[in-house]
Amino acid sequence: MKNRILFLLLAVGALAGNFGCDDELDIVDPNRLSSAQFYVNADQAVAAVDAIYNTLIIDGLYQRMTPVYNDGRGDEVSSRSPWIFFTGISSFTLPPTIGDLDIFWHGHYILIGRANQALENIPNVEDIDGDLRDRLLGQAYFLRALAYFKLTNTHGNVPIILNTPQGGDDFYPSNEGVTREDVYAQVKNDLQNAIDRLPLSYDNVSGQDAGQEGRATLGAANALMGTVFLYEGNYTGALPYFQAVVESGEYALAANYADLFSQDPGTEAANPGKIFWADFTTSAAAEFNWGGDPNVNWRQFLAITPTYSVGDFYDFIPTPFLYEEMRKERTVDGHLDPRYHSTILSYEPDDGYTTAYGVDWFERGFAEDAYFIKKYTNAVNGTDAFTAGFDYHIIRYADVLLLYAECLANTGDVAAAAGYVQQVRDRANLPDREAEFAGYSLQQFMDQLEHERIMELAIEGKRWWDIRRWGKLENDLQELQAHDFEFDTYTPRWDVVPIPQAELDRNQNLVGNSAN
Repeated sequence: MKNRILFLLLAVGALAGNFGCDDELDIVDPNRLSSAQFYVNADQAVAAVDAIYNTLIIDGLYQRMTPVYNDGRGDEVSSRSPWIFFTGISSFTLPPTIGDLDIFWHGHYILIGRANQALENIPNVEDIDGDLRDRLLGQAYFLRALAYFKLTNTHGNVPIILNTPQGGDDFYPSNEGVTREDVYAQVKNDLQNAIDRLPLSYDNVSGQDAGQEGRATLGAANALMGTVFLYEGNYTGALPYFQAVVESGEYALAANYADLFSQDPGTEAANPGKIFWADFTTSAAAEFNWGGDPNVNWRQFLAITPTYSVGDFYDFIPTPFLYEEMRKERTVDGHLDPRYHSTILSYEPDDGYTTAYGVDWFERGFAEDAYFIKKYTNAVNGTDAFTAGFDYHIIRYADVLLLYAECLANTGDVAAAAGYVQQVRDRANLPDREAEFAGYSLQQFMDQLEHERIMELAIEGKRWWDIRRWGKLENDLQELQAHDFEFDTYTPRWDVVPIPQAELDRNQNLVGNSAN
C-alpha cells in the first residue's frame, strides 16, 4: 500500500536520528520531518489534520473513483467508456487483477494513515489550546470513520488499522475473520469520539480554525452515525442522530436547487444545505490533483466533470429509467421538476432549455431526443472541464431529511415522515401531497420515498446503496435489469468490489472477499 511506504519513510527518518554516528550526517529534510520533529505546536497539529482533508480531493476518493464506484453500480447511469475498468465496475465483471483497483483502496488507506498519525501525536502536543486539540482530534476521528465506512461498504472484509506501523507484522495487517459488522463497530466508536469533540460550527470558536468552512462538524458526525445505523437496518438506533441534525437549526434547504451545483465560491458558501463536502476549485494550476504529495501547484479540480461530460471523456450516460423517472411529476405550474434540469441535459424548449455547453442544442450536433448527464458537468456554459470546481456533496441536508423520514416511517410514524418528504418537495415547487403520503401504508410510503430519493439525489452516489440496503438485489433483480442492462451480469458475489489482487500478493496476511 502507498500508506505503508509513507510510514516506512517516517520510520526510517526516526531511526536515522537514533543511530546516526556523525552529527554532520543528521541532515533534516524540512519536507520529510519525523513525527517527533513535527508535532511540537498548534500550527503543526492543524496542518496534520489539514493533510487528512487533502485526501478527499485525490483520485481514490471524491475527485473521481468514489463517485464512479457508487454511480456506476446503480441503475441511474450506464457506462459507455472504452476503459475496461469503468465498464467492469458498472457491469459487475471487474477482475481482481486489474491494477486500477489500487486507486480507491490506496486512497482510503492513505487517509486512514494520516488520521492515525494525527490521533497518536496530537495528544502529545504541549503548545496547543485544549479546545482546539479536542476539535482536531474530533475531525481526525470523523475522517477515519468516513474512510472505513466507505471501504467496508465497498470491499467488505477490510483490515482495521488503528496505529502507525512500527515494523515487522505491523506492515502486513490481516483481515481474516473481519466482518462488515466489525468495521461498523469501529466506525461508530470513532464517530462517538467525534461527536464528543466537534462543534456545531466553527463560527464561535477561537484558534486557527475559527470561522473556517468545510471542516467536520457535529452535524456531519451525527448524520454519518445515523447512516451507519440505517445501513445496519437499525431504524430505532439511527433516529436520534438524524433528529439531532434536523433540530439543530444549523441547516436548511437552499431556495434554488441548482445552487447546490454551482462552481461559484460565493454561491457555494451561502448554501445552507451543505453538511460535509469535498472542496474543489476552478484553479488552472500546473499539476493535476490525481494523488501523491500535495503542493502549491495542485489545481484541485473535480475529475468526474470530464468523466461524465458528453463534451469530454463521456464515460457515462443516464439510463432510460432515470430519464423517465425524473419526468413523472410536474410542478404546480406545469413544468418539469427543476431537479431534472440540474441532473439531465436534454432539449426542453417548453421550459427554456435549448442550449448545451454554451451553444445552441442543434449547433452542438445533438439529436432532439438525446439526453446526457448534466449534474457536476460543465454543460451549462462549456467551461474547461479540467478546471471544474464543483464542491462534491458527501452529506447534505436534503438527504438527511429523507433518511430521517425513512426512520420515522419504519418506527411507526408515517404521518410525521410525510411532512419531511414534503419539505424536500416544496423546494422543487411540487404539489403538496403530505396528507396523501400520511395515509400510506409503510410499503406505499417506502415506494414513494424511493422515487423522492431518486429525484433529489440522482447521480450523487446514493442510489446504489439504497438498492443494496433495501434488498433489491435479492428481491427485485429483474426490475433492476429492466432499468439498466448492466445488471444482466450481476451475481450475488458482486455486491462488493474485489480486493485488489496486487494487494493480496503484497500482503500474505490478507484474504479476498466474495468477488475475488
